[in-house]
Amino acid sequence: MDKDDSATQQIIALFAHLNTNSARQDAYHRILDQLSPHEWRDVRVRINQRAFQKDILGQSPPEVAVQIAQYLDLSELHVLQRVSRKWHLLLSSELIRGAIYHHYIGCGPHVTEDQFTRYAKQRLRLERGLPLSKLRDPNHSLPFGSSLDCHDYANGRHAWLEGNTRIIVHNLCNHTTQGFCTENRDSFRDLRLSESMVAAISVRGYCHTWNLETEEHASFRIPALHFRAFVVRGLQVALGFANPMAVGDESIIYWNMSSGVARSIQVEPNLALVGLHSTTNSLTTLHLQRENHLDSEGGPTRFGRCDCLHVVKYTVDDHGRITRVPSETPQLPFPLGMDWNIEILHDISNDTGGRLAAFSCQRTPSTVASITPRHILVAAHDPQTDSMYIHELRPEDSPYLPLCITAVDRNLLYYVKNDRGKPTIWISDPASRNPLRPAKAVDPELPREATSRVYSYASRFVLRGDRDFVLMVDETDVKVWRFGDMRLEGEIGCE
Repeated sequence: MDKDDSATQQIIALFAHLNTNSARQDAYHRILDQLSPHEWRDVRVRINQRAFQKDILGQSPPEVAVQIAQYLDLSELHVLQRVSRKWHLLLSSELIRGAIYHHYIGCGPHVTEDQFTRYAKQRLRLERGLPLSKLRDPNHSLPFGSSLDCHDYANGRHAWLEGNTRIIVHNLCNHTTQGFCTENRDSFRDLRLSESMVAAISVRGYCHTWNLETEEHASFRIPALHFRAFVVRGLQVALGFANPMAVGDESIIYWNMSSGVARSIQVEPNLALVGLHSTTNSLTTLHLQRENHLDSEGGPTRFGRCDCLHVVKYTVDDHGRITRVPSETPQLPFPLGMDWNIEILHDISNDTGGRLAAFSCQRTPSTVASITPRHILVAAHDPQTDSMYIHELRPEDSPYLPLCITAVDRNLLYYVKNDRGKPTIWISDPASRNPLRPAKAVDPELPREATSRVYSYASRFVLRGDRDFVLMVDETDVKVWRFGDMRLEGEIGCE
């Protein structure tokens, strides 16, 4: 070994023995200062040959890649597929496609490429407020005198009361209409619609149901006409009641058309929301839970009362036994912090079949509560994944009261916003970088008011919808925007 090689080895050995980052940095900075121009060019070539990025997704085992990819938004998925050929093949694979589809729909994990592509396009249209077309049909108009409170939509059908004794169900896909009434022409005061059944509450205290496919009729007695929740999903019905004579005495009547037996479930107080799963005999409830903050000595803290949203799940087996099961998320994450006072809002003109609950939130303690801007939280139950989601509407978002709002898909809401006195439809998507944005192509065509504080027609329209259709119903008209891929007669393209 010659003298230069020996000196080089000695320098490298001394550099390797430097233990601190500052010492190593000082050493190579001094060496770089000694370089001539042609040596700098050689260093630049070596730097360009060095890859400073690591393909974590591509080099991960398939199981890890699936865990990462299933939390991607569909818009992010399409962007990341363009990074490289390897990423495109990985993110288009059946394994990851099934995981993402299950994350959104709750079905799977096996899904065809055509099913996934169709849903992805439909979801992106909903997220951007870009319907395929607007449907105009004079048969969609409600008869004169129909109550907007007694109107519902589900799975491509919308239903309303005609003359308080007859239920009309109109199919938007094939333009067929069904009519239902009791033999005694009972008067109804409320109705709900699911993909399989229509249910209505009579003034005599019965819940009447009809199977939409067979038109089979069944009914059961309810304990009172005043209920906090009325939900229909599949062939299941759930009604929530509170005993006005006993605080905290609340229950749910659960009924399944297949068995014809009504079950009573005692639930926690302050019931806000009841959700029914799409395929199983199970239900999920959401309650406003009030607790006091205590310090280490058991005394109250400066935060005072602590309000939270508590989730409870129940299952009903084939023998009718009702079991409370542990919830994976017993409390919904509260986006505003802990020192907030929560009150249940009952002024929702549209609760999309009982799957929404709204809460008014103000900071505590508040000595000027009447003038303190309030936030509105909306809790939504997704019947496909059996999950609860929270949406925050800030004071500057200015939603009309009573709230006109509907859940169109997993963690995605459409609501009517006060845009300087004019009603406009906005989108709430908490998972997005822009969680609140206008649905510019979905124009409700409602007049502007002289003042932006009060809208005199706010109680005269409702919003309904799902992945396929979004409906705006007022006293004279029904506007329908189509987001699904089916082609219907009587529709016009959207501007």
